[in-house]
Amino acid sequence: MDDPPGHEMPSYRPAAARTGRARHNYPHRLSVAEAIVAVLEDEQVPFVAGIPGGGVVELLDVMSRAGSPRYVLVRHEQVAVHMALGYAELTARPAVVLVSRAPGASNAVIGVQAAWAEGSPLVLISSHVSSKARGLGAFQEIDLESLFRPITKMSVEVRAPERVTGTLQEAFRVATEGRPGPVHVSVPLDFPAIEVAFALSRPSREVHGRLEPSPAGLERAVALLAACDRPVIIAGGGVTKSGAAEAVLELAEELGAAVTNTWERKAVREDYPLATGGIGRGGSGASAAVLHEADLVLALGTRFSEPATEDYAMAFEAGQSLVQVDIDAATVGRVYPAEVGIAADARAAVLAILERLRGRRDRKLRTAWRERVAELVKGWQEEIYAVDFDAHPISSPRVVRDLRRVMAPDGVLCSDSGNFNYFLARYFTATSPGIFLYPAATGPMGCALPAAMGVKVAFPDRQVVAVAGDGGFAMTMQDLETCVRERIAVVALVMNNFAYGNIKLRQQVHFGNRLIGCELSNPDFAEVARLVGARGETVRDPDELVPSLQRALSAHEPFVLDVHVDPDEMSSATVDPWW
Repeated sequence: MDDPPGHEMPSYRPAAARTGRARHNYPHRLSVAEAIVAVLEDEQVPFVAGIPGGGVVELLDVMSRAGSPRYVLVRHEQVAVHMALGYAELTARPAVVLVSRAPGASNAVIGVQAAWAEGSPLVLISSHVSSKARGLGAFQEIDLESLFRPITKMSVEVRAPERVTGTLQEAFRVATEGRPGPVHVSVPLDFPAIEVAFALSRPSREVHGRLEPSPAGLERAVALLAACDRPVIIAGGGVTKSGAAEAVLELAEELGAAVTNTWERKAVREDYPLATGGIGRGGSGASAAVLHEADLVLALGTRFSEPATEDYAMAFEAGQSLVQVDIDAATVGRVYPAEVGIAADARAAVLAILERLRGRRDRKLRTAWRERVAELVKGWQEEIYAVDFDAHPISSPRVVRDLRRVMAPDGVLCSDSGNFNYFLARYFTATSPGIFLYPAATGPMGCALPAAMGVKVAFPDRQVVAVAGDGGFAMTMQDLETCVRERIAVVALVMNNFAYGNIKLRQQVHFGNRLIGCELSNPDFAEVARLVGARGETVRDPDELVPSLQRALSAHEPFVLDVHVDPDEMSSATVDPWW
């Protein structure tokens, strides 16, 4: 089976080998700034995002003269990193974030920690104080190497000009090998102008291909899968990153297994008959039911996070077997003991399991289990759709339902963090893999718009919608101007209830309705959009939703829809038990 578009398994190969094109014939000696840009060109970096500063402008000058990579000036370093994260999540390839020393680098931390938790490859290049002033308490001097070490796969300060080229090449390899993630390289202020001998060479530890499962682990897993009666598959982020979604559904069909997605992931499409929806906080009741009734659970590419397990309330009982597959061996068996643990790429493992299952003669149809799964899904669907979609003010389920109806099947939705997110989980049915993006491992507010920008750069012909609450949208809405200037035609849909919804709900339920620091006085977001040159509309009537959404999705320019939803209607998933 071929990888679906945009989900090729990341493996570190020379850029020339990826495309078949020859490398440039660079001079034997270059300035460090020229050498850095040459590496970025060789790696076919799609864009460099950031804000200028000391040690950055030298690189910008070289990129301008070279004509590549594309430089995207943003209004905050957080936006640059989340933009790179959005690009990486849908392409498995790293973009580059370029920031100045302490203030600029520190502003990037929130995005880098999200990329670290998500396993998203990106390369952060920061400037640093001059090597001659290092350790003297120079202007804006902090230990950047140590700052980023806990939230990157590699954080290094280059100590010699001639080491810059090799270090950057190693950074791209590390970012994409195994479980992907961010890397950080800092370059002292006095290095860019220094001339060095230059040559492009691959790191000696170049890695090819997938991490294959062990034969012994496969045989034990297949034996359990063949013998079970009520199998359930949990598909996590590793399924998306390895391009395993279609193979997972083939395996589900072979087994008659229910398929759940992990919390806010939507790794496999949810219109599949055996798909039961998400697990965890605010998850599907059908998913909770099948997991309670299962005799075997196959967990693929999931770390069993706190929200995915509803604060670790989810448990496997006696008589339930767990087979866990993850590319990170340290993850396997960490939260729940696994009867069989396999450290491998999800797609490689699923294809190997399928091959072995199809060769067995003791295949079970599991008709009764298939019927039970369908019954549970039907009951859950009837429960969540028993709401008043015509209510005034506009209900959040109505917004999400109408968005799903008018949005293209391959359109990408980038979600921010907030109470509205639980409505997206329930009512936005994923019709293909990889179209729902949310950094669920960290849930940073303000991530949706910049992530959508990165996705739109990768796929300019696809519909890309950023859905955010009013609180999250206001954190990064300044970069609507970036969208206009760079002609990044994303749609920003603001679920505006004039509050931090999750906080408000908790205070209502647990703190005697004493509301402190949760209610907001917002500007007219549609007018804000128009002020920076984007288009904007305010929607207050449910019957206006579809026409407004259609205008926004068909526009070839940035578009903000400020949808005023019922401020008294919030998802109780924040406080209600799922498990």
